[in-house]
Amino acid sequence: MKKLAIGVDDFKKLREHNAYFVDKSLFIEEVIEDISDVLLFPRPRRFGKTLNMSMLQYFFSNKNTEENRRLFDGLTITQSPVFEEHFGQYPVISLSFKSCKGQNFNLIYAEIIRIISNAFKYHKYILKKDIFSEVEIEKFLKICDEKPDQSLISTSLLLLSEYLHRYHQKTVFILIDEYDTPVHEAYLNDYYTQAIDFLRTLLGNTLKGNQHLQKGILTGILRVSKESMFSDLNNVKVYSVLSEKYNTWFGFTQGEVDKLLDDFGLSNTSSQVKDWYNGYYFGNAEIYNPWSMLGFVDSKGEFKPYWLSTSANALVHSLIKDSDKTVKKDIEDALNNTPVYSTIDENIAFDFLKNSREHILSFLVQTGYLKARYHDFVGSDRIYQIEIPNIELSKIYYTVIETWFNESIGSKELDDMLNALIANDIRTFERILSKFVLETLSYFNVGRRTKEVERVFQAFLLGMPTGLKDRYEVYSEKESGYGRFDVSVIPKDKSKQAIIMELKSIDTFNNETKDQTLEAALRQIEDRQYETVLRQQGCTNIMKIAVTFDGKRVWAKTAE
Repeated sequence: MKKLAIGVDDFKKLREHNAYFVDKSLFIEEVIEDISDVLLFPRPRRFGKTLNMSMLQYFFSNKNTEENRRLFDGLTITQSPVFEEHFGQYPVISLSFKSCKGQNFNLIYAEIIRIISNAFKYHKYILKKDIFSEVEIEKFLKICDEKPDQSLISTSLLLLSEYLHRYHQKTVFILIDEYDTPVHEAYLNDYYTQAIDFLRTLLGNTLKGNQHLQKGILTGILRVSKESMFSDLNNVKVYSVLSEKYNTWFGFTQGEVDKLLDDFGLSNTSSQVKDWYNGYYFGNAEIYNPWSMLGFVDSKGEFKPYWLSTSANALVHSLIKDSDKTVKKDIEDALNNTPVYSTIDENIAFDFLKNSREHILSFLVQTGYLKARYHDFVGSDRIYQIEIPNIELSKIYYTVIETWFNESIGSKELDDMLNALIANDIRTFERILSKFVLETLSYFNVGRRTKEVERVFQAFLLGMPTGLKDRYEVYSEKESGYGRFDVSVIPKDKSKQAIIMELKSIDTFNNETKDQTLEAALRQIEDRQYETVLRQQGCTNIMKIAVTFDGKRVWAKTAE
């Protein structure tokens, strides 16, 4: 059985180490047959963009061709007529802006210079041929030494493509991976205009009217709007998550997942896997998250959110947190499987991002946090049904909400609430908790469906006791007795009081009162013997608390 190489996005390394590889090589054929000069593929993080770009590099590059040819042994592209015609025929300029991060423009500018400088060093062999003037050589060496002025760096990729074309007598492929990383950084750190102005000039010089260009290919998370980034370019063909063309080359299809599960003896999990990691719509194809699928298989079938730790996106989190009630209501409805409808703009204008429901939902669709399925036309507008793709993403949303709750709590009142909790002052605890819930949850409707409401409150209460972490351990849904309690607070000093909390929302459909709900929660703690695990750990003083709620109203009661 081939080994998994999670996080490896170098095509050569994967193939040389005989690692498990989902064959996407016919992507190359489709790129070759596309008549557009410049292709842009916006896709969510960790959906195989970098690996595909690496595959293109090794296929087209006219360096080390015999070594590179072996990398494609057994892949479907070798059966295509384009293989012999195009393999190893072109000079390739390959760049990635993935590392272009920083709190000011100077940092990303210096990083872009370093990246371009490395591309020049990679092709320094061309200077051995006596076809360049002294001025041209001087420019080349300035860029190699990372000493160009802004005018020279803005034309650098155009110059390199010209030099390579002259040397090889072949037009050039230019591959730019994660082209929009500097844009995200600039927007988050308030140097957006400065970064956009520079990148517009750099990309415009490189890709517009470049007679030395065979084809330009870019990947990123978003298509930054033409007005802000591509105003000088009219030759960019964008294939977004809404496009049917190229829709199966990023992420895993159902057939590819079935084979993956079968190869690793996990076919019996296919139904649950679909609920957890499927559900993305690229054009008319339903796609699985490849990062999550590989993590799932590598962990031998453990269901958990693998994408959460890798796709952390500060902009996504801030958009959800800072958006108005309309967007929060949309997220709430999506979590509750209530239909949400919107147009989707494939061009993201960061200038208007936080002020537009359509832009925020479009951003979340393109970044993979939501999915969009075509619904209908209203006039000339194409309307999509917006949904949360799968269980993994719903858990990520609840984590975002929990983080936001924790950031919203004031430290002074939090301390008062925690002190009231451990001092058995249940009325003070209830009063302050009610205030937090009313003020915090008023910005995010938690809905009325029992399980969703309880989950949000549980996230809130789990984050709440962090001020006790030096003295207490906090658990959720821990196995004990005949069931699982919602929240427990266990002292490290077992002579101190431990706490079990059971959460219940009022069943208004059956006219249940708050007192009946509180009593039912306390009964559940007793009937299911939730205190068992705490006593096994040496706790003898255990306080049992029922917390019940109706919308944003909260009540608490301890067992007598």
